Amino acid sequence: MAGQAVVKIKDREWLVSIATAPWELEQGLGGLSDLPLETGMLFDLGFKQTIHVTTVPMLFPLDIAFLSEDLLVTEVYRDIEPGYLVTSQLPARYFLEVNTSELSGIEPGASLSVEYLVTEGMAPVASDLVSTVVPFVGFLAVGAITTLVMRDMVKDLFDDKKSFLIQQGNDASVTCEIVRPQHYDVLTWVGAPLPDYSFAIEPEVKERKIDEVLKRLKDGVNDIQESDNFKQFLLTMSKFHDYSIGNLILIMVQKPEASHVAGFKTWKDLGRWVKKGEKGIAILAPCMPPKGQKTEPKEDEEEEINVSPIYFKVVHVFDISQTDGELLPEFDVPALTGEANEELFERIMVVTRVQGLDVSFDSRPHQDPAIKGMYSGKSIWVRPEESRAQMLKTLLHEVAHYYSENVFRIPRRDAETIAESVAFTVGAHFGFDSGVRSFSYVALWAEDKKVLEANLAAIRKVSTKMFDALESIKTGVTS
Repeated sequence: MAGQAVVKIKDREWLVSIATAPWELEQGLGGLSDLPLETGMLFDLGFKQTIHVTTVPMLFPLDIAFLSEDLLVTEVYRDIEPGYLVTSQLPARYFLEVNTSELSGIEPGASLSVEYLVTEGMAPVASDLVSTVVPFVGFLAVGAITTLVMRDMVKDLFDDKKSFLIQQGNDASVTCEIVRPQHYDVLTWVGAPLPDYSFAIEPEVKERKIDEVLKRLKDGVNDIQESDNFKQFLLTMSKFHDYSIGNLILIMVQKPEASHVAGFKTWKDLGRWVKKGEKGIAILAPCMPPKGQKTEPKEDEEEEINVSPIYFKVVHVFDISQTDGELLPEFDVPALTGEANEELFERIMVVTRVQGLDVSFDSRPHQDPAIKGMYSGKSIWVRPEESRAQMLKTLLHEVAHYYSENVFRIPRRDAETIAESVAFTVGAHFGFDSGVRSFSYVALWAEDKKVLEANLAAIRKVSTKMFDALESIKTGVTS
């Protein structure tokens, strides 16, 4: 613990513990049964940023104030019950947590002063502050007890807000379930931003359908770090690039051989039906409460606070191989080959002309033979001595560089991996095996989940842009 201090705002004063270490910032006041009056905790994150504060492990309500680097109050949130996620709307460096109602009358713009009460060894002067009596070594045990207590308390508090039914079609209904905080880290994989301010429910004894699907998604994200699974993910993306990354991963881990998926009703409308006994592929679709349903936890909640619970429904789709009925040849996915796809070659050349790129196939005998092509600004060079298939693969790679760096402004350090992945994905979409020897390079950036997510998102974005450009072109070449 960094020590204790007396903080003052206007005529109010609190004895607080200072949290600066990672474990202190994460633990906070979680696990404490109560907090003495006029005490609290001041968190220092080290630099200005958007701050996410979860009160899931709390056992009592709080007032929270976010503060700028010069200790001016930027936002105040009052009477925050356990089970909430609070996100600062403005970048801040500090935030203060005190008992509910103790920030009454404190508004943005107020100044906070700090008088540190620490000895030379940084030991706290006052030993009666509750937040200092839970040492780090006991945190796991306290956390386990907290979970058991919170399970019943929060379940009773929000039991009527766990889920709701929405009608789907004339005779079916789907359960929309709220996403719990332990799954927030994968929300962005299915296209949902972290809520600015949202309540969430603690785990219950009974497993929910959405929890099972989200766990499967997390496992799939972890598995992508293996080169073979990354290749399978790109193959899945080549067939279903309109889906969110999270749903692409869910399709990949449940039915990697899928070539075209649709819901039960969609197949029926297309003259096909799902075979008896076939198991659907579970994916996630966002949904919001029916109009008029109350989602605010309190009647007197301040209007400017945006309460936005994140609900998802688990829906099931089926691959064409799981159905029977009328033939749908337009859904056929060509088999991968190592031969150059001349139609794809012509299409990508048209794309380069539309984009104003100068493509050269001039011989460069003095160029290192290991270099198959180059991209710079609006110019692309492809080595003409290579096989037609290698030239196509190189051309796809260099055009992907153009879209990555020139269109989407992706940093060069990531563009090489993205361009190679996009070249494979676009080629696979048109039945062309780009001849990628290994996907082991994904390990260079897959260790960090945020970097992995950003790169997969960029691969999807660039691939989709190239798919749209290529599919809008009519050529005179028949495949």
